[in-house]
Amino acid sequence: MTRATISADIVSSTSLSVFDLTHLQSVIRQFLDELSVKSQDEDWGRLFKGDSVEIFLSNPHEALRTALLLKALVKKTFVESNMEAKQSLFKKFGIRIAIGIGEMRVADKNRDVLDGEAIYYSGRALEKGTKEGLSVKRSMYFACKNSLFSEQMEVMLGLLDMLFKEATSKQCEVLYYKLLGMNEVEIAEKLGVVQSVVNQHSNAIGWNAIESAVNYFEKLDFE
Repeated sequence: MTRATISADIVSSTSLSVFDLTHLQSVIRQFLDELSVKSQDEDWGRLFKGDSVEIFLSNPHEALRTALLLKALVKKTFVESNMEAKQSLFKKFGIRIAIGIGEMRVADKNRDVLDGEAIYYSGRALEKGTKEGLSVKRSMYFACKNSLFSEQMEVMLGLLDMLFKEATSKQCEVLYYKLLGMNEVEIAEKLGVVQSVVNQHSNAIGWNAIESAVNYFEKLDFE
């Protein structure tokens, strides 16, 4: 059965202070816990080596939304030590993310084991992106058995990556809640602002294009 995995790592994590990195790790762990609870443990993830993430998703259609949620989560998280380096890689990209689609031999949360095609694809795609090092120009990747389909998804993710590259933390915060299914009135109330501010942030980050991409991805046939 086709599954999805996400492999990710925090960009330029060594440029963050211990306090900021610890805070970011806590935020990611909470995200992974909520993902597991929401799916009743069918989906789960782990944070390891301090700045690396792996996520298993039983439904591959959830992969793009989950990846974008993680991307928005990291970019919306306030990191004080980064403010002195406005052009840093972390500020631009936040986190590198690779989606892999394929079979999985083992996905055992209790034993903390992931093994199979999907995690191989996402891991290799992330490794390829990480080797770009300081010349990194993008931070979202896709891989599966079908090379043509992978190329098509890479194009779409490249365009989405451009929207994130210049996005502010406030824009990413609005995007995060929209990806969770909240409407603008609910988001405005949560953030303590008027709806027009939420709408401005939504338009600035290109919500309509992002929503269209997610809806398209959720209708794809992965079998």
